[in-house]
Amino acid sequence: MNLVKLVLNIDALDDSKSTPDLEPLLERYKELFSGIGKIQGKCEIHLKEGAVPTAYPARKVPIAMREKLKQELNRLESLRIIEKVEEPTEWVNSMVLVEKKDGGVRLCIDPVDLNKAIKRPHYPIPTFEDAISDLSGAKYFSKLDATSGYWSLVLSKSASDLTTFNTIYGRYRWRRYPFGLISAQDEFQRKMEEIFQGLKGLKILVDDLLIYGATREEHNRRLAKVLERARQKGVKFNRSKCQIAVQSVCYFGHIISNAGIKPDPEKLRTINEMPTPKSKEELQTLLGMLNFLSRYIPNLATQNQPLRDLIKANEFEWKELHTTCLNQLKESIVTNLAFFDSSGPTLELEVDASKHGLGAQISANGKIFAYASRSLSKSEQNYSQLEKELFAIVYGCRHYHHYLYGRKV
Repeated sequence: MNLVKLVLNIDALDDSKSTPDLEPLLERYKELFSGIGKIQGKCEIHLKEGAVPTAYPARKVPIAMREKLKQELNRLESLRIIEKVEEPTEWVNSMVLVEKKDGGVRLCIDPVDLNKAIKRPHYPIPTFEDAISDLSGAKYFSKLDATSGYWSLVLSKSASDLTTFNTIYGRYRWRRYPFGLISAQDEFQRKMEEIFQGLKGLKILVDDLLIYGATREEHNRRLAKVLERARQKGVKFNRSKCQIAVQSVCYFGHIISNAGIKPDPEKLRTINEMPTPKSKEELQTLLGMLNFLSRYIPNLATQNQPLRDLIKANEFEWKELHTTCLNQLKESIVTNLAFFDSSGPTLELEVDASKHGLGAQISANGKIFAYASRSLSKSEQNYSQLEKELFAIVYGCRHYHHYLYGRKV
């Protein structure tokens, strides 16, 4: 049966081999795991007053890539994602062709001028912090990935005309929202929240949906409601990227489970296996990866000071002190943090101040939720130690304001 294929293709991080209690549910909604969605309604794109249209000629395409381009244009046209344009249009964007690892190509537009002219909706996009703020007590999780998310949004005729792009095979326009438009993420987040509003145990970060429950039964009920709403509104999911009814799930580079959150082991492996940086660019990449894990590293801004100084130096010279600094950073990464519990006891805020930085951590009953830190500017480094300690308190209260406000600390 197709159902068996669906369950087996869903990658689970825990030890469960199947989800027999969910088989009838997944069978009932199996059509949601194939094809591209088509969300009800049409999207408009609004331009700033006085926006001046631009029209670009077709970019040259290497001979070896032309047949692949033609095949991709035909494929997208058959899916009704794009359509041929015969009549004149004021806006004509450039096309970008990206070769994929599997030998195929990805077709995008390069709407540099159009993006400057668009009135961006500026819809608030939740942060990872927002997503995990209510997960205390959750033991079962499902993650659903919306298939080619933006393409499930249908454009109005006027909006579609704005997305016209030029190719060596003629002009096309997007019938669905293309990747690359400055308003795409805002519009998709707004639509998804509108579609699934009112459902409990659900977090939405653009095209990733996280369903959670304190018991398997609660999780299953919530999952069923999400799938039913998706069917009603035209949302579909990429089954190869979904995880169903698991006890730990990878979500935006973090592993979430009933024990709390921890870094994705793959990200830790990448950091641990990275060779010694040979240039400022390589060091900058490494620091960026460490900053992504900042919530797991106590006093990161103080600990990484020697590495940040090396970035600012006139010449790049890796020394023993930099090796020692990097090793200490790797060893200081905390591998598990608790979830914030809004019904829990008094919160504890601990702060610290050093010559180069401030640090803070928030916890309850000895269970730490997160670490935070920031470096001190040159003028701030001239503060007295007492002033720095007071500054650290202010920093900690501001950084964790969303947790601390209205609670006893």
